[in-house]
Amino acid sequence: MYISATQKNPGKEEDMAQGQRWLWLCLIVLLILGGTGWVFNPSNKPGGGIVWDRYQTQKVEEREVTVARQNYCPTGGCVIRLEEVQLKPTRTTRGGTLTLTTKYTILTPENVPIPITISREVLFGSKSLGRVKAMNTNNANGTYVQSLDFTLPSDAAPGLYTLITRVSTGYGMDEKRLEFTVN
Repeated sequence: MYISATQKNPGKEEDMAQGQRWLWLCLIVLLILGGTGWVFNPSNKPGGGIVWDRYQTQKVEEREVTVARQNYCPTGGCVIRLEEVQLKPTRTTRGGTLTLTTKYTILTPENVPIPITISREVLFGSKSLGRVKAMNTNNANGTYVQSLDFTLPSDAAPGLYTLITRVSTGYGMDEKRLEFTVN
């Protein structure tokens, strides 16, 4: 059976319209969830009682500079490295705001952008108070710095806390731990 290009198939047009609406809905949901990440909250307080602000990511080295600094050889495979994690201040009060700065490197043999995930978790003793995850899709090769402020709850217990920062891809993961004190 031959159908000319000018003939219409109403059932097919409805299917296409529904598919387009579904695609737009998925895109909107992805933009909303992808931009804010997710929060694991065992304390049943919003954000574990911790208020996580939006993060800011900046590329600080292009691939060529990072390759030279890391002495990277593509035959060695993909590199995902958490180079530096800083927390300021390291001593704070209840309700205090801290700034977390994370520097990480991504290198792939084919020099293709890859999706990465950066997650942070706050522990008091061995108990998790909350975890936040930010997904940055299709990061190009190079070195990045990501900054994030977070505010402790006004009823935070005094003592020593641990902040775990993880950066991961489908090729590997790196993690660093920092401690801070709440007076």
